[in-house]
Amino acid sequence: MVLEPHEQAYAYCAYCPKVCRFACPVSEATKTESTSTWGKMTAAHLVQAGQRPLDAASSQALHACTGCGKCQSVCKHNNDVASALFAARSEAITRGLQPPGASSTLATFAQTQNPFGAELGALVHSFRSQAPVRTPLFPGCSTLTKNPALVEDAIAVSAAFGTPMGVGRASARCCGYPLYAAGAFEQFKAHAEAFAQSLESYLELAVIDPGCAFTLKVVYPRFGVQLSTRVRTVTEVLAENLPHAPELPPLAETAGYHDACHLGRGLGEYEPPRALLKRAVADVREASSSHEQGGCSGGGGLLPRTHPEVAVEVARRQAAEVSPEGEPVVTACPTSQRMFERAGRPSENLLSVLRRWLRQGETRR
Repeated sequence: MVLEPHEQAYAYCAYCPKVCRFACPVSEATKTESTSTWGKMTAAHLVQAGQRPLDAASSQALHACTGCGKCQSVCKHNNDVASALFAARSEAITRGLQPPGASSTLATFAQTQNPFGAELGALVHSFRSQAPVRTPLFPGCSTLTKNPALVEDAIAVSAAFGTPMGVGRASARCCGYPLYAAGAFEQFKAHAEAFAQSLESYLELAVIDPGCAFTLKVVYPRFGVQLSTRVRTVTEVLAENLPHAPELPPLAETAGYHDACHLGRGLGEYEPPRALLKRAVADVREASSSHEQGGCSGGGGLLPRTHPEVAVEVARRQAAEVSPEGEPVVTACPTSQRMFERAGRPSENLLSVLRRWLRQGETRR
């Protein structure tokens, strides 16, 4: 039942002459046909059509996708390859053929309701605001566990922009993206419904992690889960309030901007983060492929857990395109920042850049 809705997408890709071969960051990194969009979707097509049972090699291929959506952006049929492949991963769960990184992620999630095994409630409690808050902030469990300083940056920058934010109690739960990416669709829907209930008291929610925002705004509705809360990205809110930001000169720095996949192709948000970055630094460099054609950092779709070396290579290649001269890669995605750093390239989150820019005003007082 999970694969049938994607039958046409699988067939279209399987019988396509591989015209989107260049668009897959994973196959570009591995140089293998089995990890190309055609290879992965053909494997799923054969399983869905009952022509070949899933085996370990096919399962590995199905998990070699970040869900970046670049192949869809160049597809004449607008095939949603990411959701089709994530659905096909359900067959791996059924047959016990998940890569270890995927199965361990689901096991951890079942125990703690997040993929890191963290006590998110305690982390959220540590950010209790002592000042009035206009918009509740949802950092995402990845930010809370891996880069809590970014939460402080978001709080400080939002206050300086006249739209103060504070971490909402709902942040003690994961949005459920790892379940979706693993193909555990039944568990994902149940988790999404419970999470949606926890948001009922929120009129608006500002989200740091683009992957979380994409999940809440795009993936939830696909599963019939509707939110009464208005979900916005932090960059969207800050860009809207940019006229209220302090009048300060830009930092005398050069930065290469990376279009995060879920923020750009997923949510169509290209200009707000650029407007913020151009206010903060003197020179913003664009990659040869940007906006809708922008590259991937390798951080999505559980790839860092199922194919860690490939994920790092994807990040290395993207960083080289964004910043060929070695200047820092600036991104609005916490996961992308970590991936670039794992690939040995200097990287900084947009919120951190903005906070450093604002500190000029503090030193002038």
